[in-house]
Amino acid sequence: MKDFRLIFFAHVKAIVTSIASMSTIRIASFVFVIGCFLTGSYYVFFRIFHYLMTVEVIGFVLMDKILEMAFFVFFIMLLFSNIITSFSTFYNDRELNFLFALPVRPTSIYLAKLLENCLYASWATMVIALPLVCAYGVTTAAPFVFYPISILSIIMYLIIPAALASMLIFMILRLFPQLKSRDVIILSIMFVVGLTFLYIKIQNPALLKILETENEQELLEFAAHLTTVGGIYVPSTWLSNILKGLRIHPSQGIFYFLVFLFTSISTTVVAFFVAKILYAKSWLSIGEHVAKKGSRRSLLSTYQRSPIKTFLAKDILTFVREPTQWVQLSIFIILLVIYVFSLRQTPMYFTFPLWRTIVSFANFAYVSFVLATLGVRFIFPTMSLERSGIWMIASSPLSFRKILRVKYFFNFFMTVIIIEALVIFSNIFIRTDQRMYVVMSVIAVLVAASLVSINLGIGSRFPQFNEDNPSKIAAGSGGIIAALLSITYVGVSILILAAPAYNYLTFKYFNHSLNYGLLYAGFLAFLIFNVFTIYVPLRLGLRALEQRDF
Repeated sequence: MKDFRLIFFAHVKAIVTSIASMSTIRIASFVFVIGCFLTGSYYVFFRIFHYLMTVEVIGFVLMDKILEMAFFVFFIMLLFSNIITSFSTFYNDRELNFLFALPVRPTSIYLAKLLENCLYASWATMVIALPLVCAYGVTTAAPFVFYPISILSIIMYLIIPAALASMLIFMILRLFPQLKSRDVIILSIMFVVGLTFLYIKIQNPALLKILETENEQELLEFAAHLTTVGGIYVPSTWLSNILKGLRIHPSQGIFYFLVFLFTSISTTVVAFFVAKILYAKSWLSIGEHVAKKGSRRSLLSTYQRSPIKTFLAKDILTFVREPTQWVQLSIFIILLVIYVFSLRQTPMYFTFPLWRTIVSFANFAYVSFVLATLGVRFIFPTMSLERSGIWMIASSPLSFRKILRVKYFFNFFMTVIIIEALVIFSNIFIRTDQRMYVVMSVIAVLVAASLVSINLGIGSRFPQFNEDNPSKIAAGSGGIIAALLSITYVGVSILILAAPAYNYLTFKYFNHSLNYGLLYAGFLAFLIFNVFTIYVPLRLGLRALEQRDF
């Protein structure tokens, strides 16, 4: 354990040194953005829980089950995220060549990298889970012991999927050492997806059947037969049992906490012994396989006549050759496609036109939030991935303005394809109003333009040229700022568009007068807001690059 402490405190010292080197303005802006996001998230969750408490018969039960479902979704996404980042953290990190050359145990390296991987893969979940749990505790008037135990439980909850993902990666690489990194990631994710599908299919969570209840009698029967979301053997159920136990009977909650603590420690210990047997051997086999690869002629030679085409081709090849990038993008797209096609399976949307319109607007908000997440993961690191070659760009005739323009339009083109496809197909399945259909397609273009600008601009303002792992770049201070600004942009956009949408709904379905002044003012405010969010981040990023001393 002495080796592990040395590696761990070396990383802590590096983080403290990095924070100390940051300017006061940057630290203050980072704290301000984090504080605003946590406060806003807490307020939203508090309002939702407060409303559910007023619902008769099923309010408290539904609130607990929604909490279970949220943690179940978190657990699945944490597994995906840890699998995707594990290969880069445990095998492709440049620091590993130095660490394995030292007289330290491979298990110490594993523990340090396990914590590192858990941090980079789980920070977004932590940011959402903290205000969710605090809002639940305040709404239900939970005792003070609820808060520290809940925070410790969430930390343990993050370690379990990280340990499981590392064991899965080690076993696959030990059994099939010749597999490429993308093959390992795809195989691992297919395994998790298959198990998840079978588990959900067997458990058949009854929470989703609430949409089919039509009267109070069916609602009472639904509440009586409501089952655990995900089953009793999933960590999300254990975590929600801790929270519910602390709210009702603190001693019962503490008992569940101790059981959960034992489970998380046991999982980590098992992962430790698996790593002791497999990690060092699999790392060496990966290195031997990479050393045997032959060199290939670069495709960039085809585009040498045009600097802009060459730079664009280089970005495309960089993305294609990084499996953690396109594999994760593929997973996001597959999940979104499944979500869109699942809309037509819910008969509730087709019974009343008002519901179709409301769900269409809510669906657009959801797609925008997902797109904000994708932007932070894939667009924000693009400038940082230039790494040591950035000095060549700075000294070339190709200016930073042109480089940002190339990166912007390429990412904008890809983003528009994704968001327009999701919006168009989801509206087709929902069979929404044609006017909303057209308006949302136009608004989607502006949303894509702003999200690309925010992530590319902030990524250029806070680059990390010494890091080659996109997950670590996105998990840095600049990535967190970009993520929170993107989510804030989507939230503000929804608020601006909510008033015109509400006026249109009342006009179409409740015979209220249509306020054209409100409609025009809302869309004008949205347009001005997007001009600001498109221009300012790119301008800040360009100025930071031009003033940087390479």
